Order: sequence, then C-alpha cells, then structure tokens
Amino acid sequence: MARPSNPMAREALLEAARAEFARAGLERARIEDIARRAAVSKGAFYIHFESKEAAFREILQRFLGALEEQTRRSQEAEERFERDVGRPGTSASLEQLVEFDCRTDTELLEVLWRNRLILAALDRAAGKACLELVADFRRRLRRWVVDRIALKQSAGWLRRDVDAEVAGDVIVGAYESYGRRMVDLHAKPDLAAWARAFLVLFYQGIFHPAASEPGASRAAAMDDRPVIIGGAT
Repeated sequence: MARPSNPMAREALLEAARAEFARAGLERARIEDIARRAAVSKGAFYIHFESKEAAFREILQRFLGALEEQTRRSQEAEERFERDVGRPGTSASLEQLVEFDCRTDTELLEVLWRNRLILAALDRAAGKACLELVADFRRRLRRWVVDRIALKQSAGWLRRDVDAEVAGDVIVGAYESYGRRMVDLHAKPDLAAWARAFLVLFYQGIFHPAASEPGASRAAAMDDRPVIIGGAT
C-alpha cells in the first residue's frame, strides 16, 4: 500500500525548491539538494512530485494565483472607492486617488516581495511551459489594467488623449521592474514609498485637471486639451 503523503513535508519541499530554483535555476537545480534543504530524503520528494518541473509548476501556479486574487481584491476596492468617496468633479481628488491606489498597489508589491525567489528562478530559465503560463497571465493582467484605465477615462478621472494601451504598458512594465529589483535585495524596502513614487509620477501625467475641481461640469471634465507634464495639472 502506498505511503500517505505528509502535507508538512510537501510545504517544506516547496519552500526548499523555491530557494534552490532561485539559486541554480530550474535546469541546474538538483532534487537531492532540494530534499536536503527540506530535511527529507530524495525518495520523499517523489512521494509528492513526479519531477522538479512539477514542483516548479506548482510554485508558479500558487504565485500567479496570489496575483490573481490580489487583482480581484483591488477591483472590488476600487469599486467601493468610487461608490463611497465619489467621482471627479464631486468630492474626490487626485490626492485621494493616489492614496487609495497606494494602498492597493502596496499590497501587490507585498505579494511580489514574498515571492521574489520565484522571480529570481524565472530569470534563471524556467522552461517553456512555465514561461507560457507567465506570458498568458501577463496578457490577462495587462488587459485588466488597460480596461481599468479606459473606465477611469470614461468617468472623467483621466485624460482621454492618452492611449490606454500605452498607459497599460507603462504600469505593467513599472511593476515588473519593481519585482526584478526585489530579487537582488536582502532587506525589505519601503514598498509603500515605491508605490507612491510611481503613482505620483504616473498621475501627474495622466490625471485630468478638471477632475479635481469641485463642482466642475461634465463638459469641463471631458475637455481633452493637452496638459504639460511637470506643470500645474
């Protein structure tokens, strides 16, 4: 009769695999080294995983699942913000929008920080199947970001003369860059400061000036005249 798997050993193996994949990459990582890190036998590894590739896929799927969940929570929070705080031209302001996004984006950076070893492993080659998983997730995340930008534009928050597709590339690229920067850090940075620095720069360029004026008319909020970045917006 097959020996039942130990869930605690499985989690220890996954944690050890994260570190080993980050150190050596998927191709060069050895199962015996993963097992040694987890303080189990090599045979115990095969009770839980058929291969090191299978272990990496589970690690990656958990990471992407955490990002998906954070995206879902961010969308729900954004809908509450618009409902409770208000829309542009009423009681909401650029400062409130930055502070709100700073909170949700800091939570996203926390997920990236907790999983920075996975990001390191991806940089050290992770296999075609895993890279395809990441590419598919990136496409879906980018689409979500672009759609949210477009909604903010239609609501009068953001300038309509800025291409939402380009804005989506900027946002996704910035947070990918943050994730890669984390790989080389040993001490946790001020993630809220990272989020705020990007958001201030981004919104100073794309926030619609009429949106922050109390009592602004709908027509004024929709005015699409160019705004000089760095000047009074």
